[in-house]
Amino acid sequence: FGPRNLSSTCHKLVKIGKVCRWNVRNDIWTTLEFEIIRSSEGFDPMGTANVAWALATAMRSSPTVWNKLGAAALHNIHEYNSQDIANTVWAYATVGHSLPQLFDKVADVSLPSLHQFNSQALSNTIWAYATVSHS
Repeated sequence: FGPRNLSSTCHKLVKIGKVCRWNVRNDIWTTLEFEIIRSSEGFDPMGTANVAWALATAMRSSPTVWNKLGAAALHNIHEYNSQDIANTVWAYATVGHSLPQLFDKVADVSLPSLHQFNSQALSNTIWAYATVSHS
C-alpha cells in the first residue's frame, strides 16, 4: 500500500465524508491508524501533514498515532513548507495533542521563513500555538 497511498486514502476519506455527510466507520479508522503507525517513517512532509489534517478533521485522537506522526515530522521538519507546517500544528492543536518537542522544532524552522507564510498559514500556526499554550 505504501505511505503515499495511505496518506491519500486518509485525506480522500475525510473529503468524501465532508461532501457526502458520511462518517467513516470506526473499524476503518482503526485499521488506517495501525497502518499509519507502521508506515509513519515513510511519509514525506505533505503526507504527514495530510494524514494529520485527516485525523484531526475526523477527530481521531490516539496518542500512539499522534506520537508516531510527530516523530516522523521531527525527522524531516526542515523539509516542510509553510502549508505543511501550518496544517500539521493545526491538526495537533485541533485534537488537543501537545507535543512540545514538535512545536519547539517548528518554531526553530519557521521563524526564519515567516515571510513565506500566507495569511491563512500564519493565522493557523499562531492559533495552534495559542491553543496548546505553547510559547
